[in-house]
Amino acid sequence: MKQKVILSLLALAILSAFFIPVQQQETISVKSSFLNIYTLLAKPDKWQKWRSDLLKVPSADSDKISIKKDTGSFIIKYAPLELNVAYQGNSFGITENNNDKTINYSYVIIPDTGLTRTLITVYKKINLARYLFGMFKPVSFSDTHVTDLKNFMETDSLRYGYRIFKTRVPEANLIVIRRPVLAKDRFTEAAKMLSALQNYTQTHNVKQTQPLIAQFLPKGKDSSQVNIGFFIDRETTSYNDITFMRMPKGGPLYSARFSGQFNKRQSVYDGIGQYFIDHKYQSTILPFETYLDNKLPATDTDKVNIQVNFTTYF
Repeated sequence: MKQKVILSLLALAILSAFFIPVQQQETISVKSSFLNIYTLLAKPDKWQKWRSDLLKVPSADSDKISIKKDTGSFIIKYAPLELNVAYQGNSFGITENNNDKTINYSYVIIPDTGLTRTLITVYKKINLARYLFGMFKPVSFSDTHVTDLKNFMETDSLRYGYRIFKTRVPEANLIVIRRPVLAKDRFTEAAKMLSALQNYTQTHNVKQTQPLIAQFLPKGKDSSQVNIGFFIDRETTSYNDITFMRMPKGGPLYSARFSGQFNKRQSVYDGIGQYFIDHKYQSTILPFETYLDNKLPATDTDKVNIQVNFTTYF
């Protein structure tokens, strides 16, 4: 009789272990500011950018992701996934339902030293049985997607859409033509300006040393400001509307490469612009494009191979 009671109590204890909640935690350091991470987590439309499961959603199905927002909470749905997120202060509580499986976890974020890093502590609710099993095999936090968050914040190509790299102004000497033109004529005028610069190098005995650079800037409703130039091997003089100027050779540039239709390159500007905001960099002049094939587009849909350059002080 006593043996049956003991076995019954043991069975009850084992069964209870599957229902008694236990909280596990893991802390990671992320190379990004507290404000940037908080802003990302508090905006439900940003979650598709960093969570690996939402990134797999086909572009054709992106409109099937629904978001319902409330004060201090939101719900993201994409069958069979449902994310219920409630946030207060520096804590984000997440209940995730996926294929009849429910996971409860939370992120608590605090600034780390120097305000350029953030500590994220993940609290994950598991049952006592899994906790005890974890003494032999550590509990995995992969289903909390905290690694996705860290990779996104620390990888430029994921966060900004392009690999952003630091480079330098390659030469000091530069010749440039600047003209306001009708927007519809900007490509034909740019071609004429490039031809004038090429003729100048022959008549003034100077040599182009780098691929041509350009700026196509909107100016009013129907106009554009087109600036075309390239670096040359020595000092020279201005002539007619061709201006000789100097740039600080070796000055810092932050750049990203783009290959695609000319009229789709704005995404590079947006990416580097956000990079500058996040790093609190100030641009010294308007960004310019290096045409790596030394060839200008003739239409908006022409494919270009360019490097977009932002200047700064450091």
